Amino acid sequence: MFQVKSHTVVCSLHFDESSVEVYELTQRRFLKAGAVPTVFNCWKDKPHLYRPSKPRPENILQKKKKELSKEKEDCDELSVETPSENNINCKDVADAGTKIEASETVELQNQFLLEHSSLLERRLEKLTQEHGKVKLELSKALKEKALLEFRIENLKTVDYPFYTGFPSKEVFDTVLALVDPGESGENVVLLTQKDSVNVLEGQKKRKPRKLSPANQFFLFLCRTRVGLLEIDLARRFNISIGTVSTIINSWANFLYLRLGSMNIWPSGEMVNTTMPNSFKEKYPSTRVVIDCTEIKVEMPSSLLLKSQTYSNYKGTNTLKSLIGIAPCGSLTFVSQLYHGNISDREITIRSGFLDLDFEKGDSVMADKGFDIQDLLDKIGVKLNIPPYLGQYGQMTANEVKLTQSIAAERIHVERAINKIKKLSYI
Repeated sequence: MFQVKSHTVVCSLHFDESSVEVYELTQRRFLKAGAVPTVFNCWKDKPHLYRPSKPRPENILQKKKKELSKEKEDCDELSVETPSENNINCKDVADAGTKIEASETVELQNQFLLEHSSLLERRLEKLTQEHGKVKLELSKALKEKALLEFRIENLKTVDYPFYTGFPSKEVFDTVLALVDPGESGENVVLLTQKDSVNVLEGQKKRKPRKLSPANQFFLFLCRTRVGLLEIDLARRFNISIGTVSTIINSWANFLYLRLGSMNIWPSGEMVNTTMPNSFKEKYPSTRVVIDCTEIKVEMPSSLLLKSQTYSNYKGTNTLKSLIGIAPCGSLTFVSQLYHGNISDREITIRSGFLDLDFEKGDSVMADKGFDIQDLLDKIGVKLNIPPYLGQYGQMTANEVKLTQSIAAERIHVERAINKIKKLSYI
């Protein structure tokens, strides 16, 4: 049941003109006080004051269909009332109208599709041009970024001796091919302490490596040749410090296995060919210049190891090694590390130095601590060492000259040891 509420309204067409008051200034219409609706047949007698809405485009087709159907009905009635041979077939007329309507619809659709396809083609062409520009800019940016990266591919020719120790890129590539790390570095096992357990259990899965084998070798050389710190290498190669440490340790083990088995002991003919004139004049039979060096280590917690690694000469815990160079300055012998309390004589025996391919008539130059003449006599090799102080605690003039002469040539082995400790011997 209809109920009048506070928001109920009544249309103005239900009021008589005498109930309406027009405001002269704005021509707005207002109801007079006490006006009551008295007109109720306004929707039949009077037209609507509001403008009807424009029919939608899709309703035009419906309107045409109605007209065509009405014409068809009229034609059907006409054909029944006045049949004749000359009368027009209404069915054909209706079919023709339907065909005309369908053709117009198809034509409109085709026109719309053509316009839409041309618009899409223009958009596609524009997007293709923009994609080409973006691709070109991105490629250019990537090339510029690649040139700024610290990689072996971007290293200049003049920088090879400084960073790698090799005179040219060809020598670097030759050494890399000699050690053969593999096409993707598969011959170099990059392991941490945690990974080694998984490898033993057969659970380790290899991950793709960010650096190529050439760049890993380059990183290792930057550490050993130039002495760059790990944090610096991490920033240069855009990797973590842990990865840098893993690469250095892994490549050190890999190169030890590859190069450690190679014989670096030169033949007597090669030593004589490369011997400097100072050696030829004074000590032409010199085959090798030897000396021991010590490397300081942390104090072990074990009392036995603490006593074994303590060096009276250095006054601290050390590891000791025997180094040998040819008269030309190249390294020819490097022993493993021994406890710091071992003597020079003992390290010479244990290191296998006496088993090298000496020839009779060769001589070894060393410091006073190498009391190994009796050992060298067995293989027919002479020992050149500075003379000891006489019984009066003073050297003769000839002994002083001999000491200076040997020291002038033996200093080269100390320089080589210093370069090794400073990671700049390559």
